[in-house]
Amino acid sequence: MDEFYEAFGERVRKARAAQGMNQQELGGAVGLNRTSISNIEKGRQRVALHMLFEFAAVLRVDAESLLPAPDGRSDVLDEVPEDVRGWAQNVLANAQKEAGRG
Repeated sequence: MDEFYEAFGERVRKARAAQGMNQQELGGAVGLNRTSISNIEKGRQRVALHMLFEFAAVLRVDAESLLPAPDGRSDVLDEVPEDVRGWAQNVLANAQKEAGRG
């Protein structure tokens, strides 16, 4: 379970950096202090489920994008810039549909 929270924290950190926010700003926006944000990003502090949606709203990402894959694999879209990630997800979904028809 520790790996899950470390991966979640890394995703929060990447999304925060992509928004140009520091830990203090993110903490203020979600009602936590900077130390808590640091601990979350390092996987040392677990968050309540409702906080997933708080983080996603403030970071302007889908809540799902902050969650690691259940089997521990990295998501192929992790390296895709956030502003085109939705487009890339649609392309992959359409390709999977087409593959299923063949």
